[in-house]
Amino acid sequence: MAKDLRIWIGRRIRVLRTKRGWTQQMLADHAEISREHLSELENGKWDATVKLIQKVAGALGIGLEEFFRGS
Repeated sequence: MAKDLRIWIGRRIRVLRTKRGWTQQMLADHAEISREHLSELENGKWDATVKLIQKVAGALGIGLEEFFRGS
């Protein structure tokens, strides 16, 4: 179950990022995290904390509710 959630979160981040036409580096800069960390998140290799997801969502201009509402 945890692995499925990591994969879903990673895919959601990638979808939202690419919809904005942003590179991983652009999102990482806005979220104040490393590009390598973002890559690991997008590939489901890192357990994201709520705080980290909130940073990424905020950098994308959305709240947690919208982030998790996505399909």
